[in-house]
Amino acid sequence: MKLGLSSYSFRPLLANGAMQIEDMFAWLNANEAEHLEISTFSFAKPGTEAGYDLTSETEILQRITAASNNTGIPISGICLGAKFVFVDDTERRAQIEMVKRHVEMCNRMEIGLLRHDVVLWAHRQTQTAEFENALPAIADACHEIASFAATQGVITSVEDHGYFVNGSDRIKRLLHAVNLPNFKFTLDVGNFLCVDEDAVVATKASLGDASFVHLKDFYVRRTAPGPGWLETLGGQFIRGSVFGFGDLETKMILEAVVASGYDGFVSLEYEGNEPTLFGCETGLGNIRRMFSEIRGA
Repeated sequence: MKLGLSSYSFRPLLANGAMQIEDMFAWLNANEAEHLEISTFSFAKPGTEAGYDLTSETEILQRITAASNNTGIPISGICLGAKFVFVDDTERRAQIEMVKRHVEMCNRMEIGLLRHDVVLWAHRQTQTAEFENALPAIADACHEIASFAATQGVITSVEDHGYFVNGSDRIKRLLHAVNLPNFKFTLDVGNFLCVDEDAVVATKASLGDASFVHLKDFYVRRTAPGPGWLETLGGQFIRGSVFGFGDLETKMILEAVVASGYDGFVSLEYEGNEPTLFGCETGLGNIRRMFSEIRGA
């Protein structure tokens, strides 16, 4: 496995100007990260995240490429938002074409992995009937994109992101419906909590379909602690933490990853309230320590 970070982890510093693209790569190099995964809106100016299209940002892409080359930190994958349902036909087609542009960008930049969403992450109308009605349209869009990506040498994937297409079973349903060898699962071990699925059980059930693994940790509370917490579908409350500090069984999750034989990219995705670089450095250290303990056992 190759352990690195998502650019999403650095979003607060990138947004306020405290960290530049070059600084991020220098930090990764100094902390012996093995790759950077790009979450595209990490580079959007505050307030412009919705609809942000990294493919049009020539200067930013040039700086990313130069910094990657200068530090030797490779770009492992691209993550972007997209929505193929609960939009009109014109917007649906525009979204599919936007994702295809990012596939072409991956090809030009020699990046082999791309994760795209399929619906707004905050969509909370998640009844079974609504999912069943939307699944064919979602699968058709994913199939079209993955078929195109195959001609570009790119593996596409979806993530357990938000509420609507989340949970290990719904992801498997979508993978089965698309049924293409280059359409996979970006497995986020913490996001299952958004739909109140046990993170250890869901991770074990999903690793066989994973093309990428995101590591994160959450604090979990049964009653509302106050502002700044995300409410799950089942009425629990979660907030990002330093990896290893929260309520997830993080070592059990890493044990499952190792036992599965997964040997791809692993990204720390830090989104806690502790200072950004502290969260990134401490979380990275905790992951390395746990992996070392697991492999030495």
